[in-house]
Amino acid sequence: MKPKSNNTIRILLCVVFVIAIIWAVKGSPKVELVVRDFLDGARIENLIENFQKEIRNPGALIGKIDAPETVLTKAGVMAFTNRERRNAGLTVFLADAELDRVALERARDMFAKGYFEHVSPSGESASTVAEDIEYEYITIGENIALGNFADDETLVQAWMDSPGHKANILHNKFTHLGVAAEKGLYNGKQTWISVQIFSRPMSECPAVSASLRATIQTNTDELDQLRVRIDVLKSELEEMKGDRGSRDEYNAKVEEHNALAKEINEKVSALKSQIATYNQEVKTYNSCVGE
Repeated sequence: MKPKSNNTIRILLCVVFVIAIIWAVKGSPKVELVVRDFLDGARIENLIENFQKEIRNPGALIGKIDAPETVLTKAGVMAFTNRERRNAGLTVFLADAELDRVALERARDMFAKGYFEHVSPSGESASTVAEDIEYEYITIGENIALGNFADDETLVQAWMDSPGHKANILHNKFTHLGVAAEKGLYNGKQTWISVQIFSRPMSECPAVSASLRATIQTNTDELDQLRVRIDVLKSELEEMKGDRGSRDEYNAKVEEHNALAKEINEKVSALKSQIATYNQEVKTYNSCVGE
């Protein structure tokens, strides 16, 4: 009888051992602890370069001939200026209403304050007027002329005869032009002040998306928060490894961890793509303003 009893005990022990193995395997799901490096190599590195805006103001031009019946026009000055551009093989200037506004304000300011310079006694200039009206530019320049020139062609020719003024008219970086020709009282005499405002506006360079930059920042902040959460879960799982009585809770946390790891990896992938797009926009912008 004893041999049968020993065999029964052995069988029972084997059954218990097998059940324990099955329980251990089923009750110990694998924890996916590998989470991709956060934005490794995809940080925003191409910052918008700070560039010095170019301002070109040659000396003031005073007419030597006092024509008795002077009539100067904005359209005529534009037409003869663009003729000089074409003769030099350059693209013609585009008319710019905002630059017309800057030119007109400059002419009227000179009459009002009794000066004839590129900078007023109180510090106003073409660049400050442009900034006041929120005209964004890469390069800006100004030609001014005082006097009763015979006509628009004579005025433009006078500027062309002056090296500094000619350089503005034929500058290959300038693309837009504003003109003003005003008659008023200067030093007790009726005369004309004519102004050309040249520019290469900022709008010629492709804009860097502010909304994309904001989205990248938001997503980066969200990833930082997710990293804190997954680090807490990792610590809790480490503490619960030897606690058999909390197997269900352990399994639930494993599932939570793995779902969070998947979410993080998807966000990292999307964020890398967003950063690559933003960096390319910045690179294109920097290249444009540096031309």
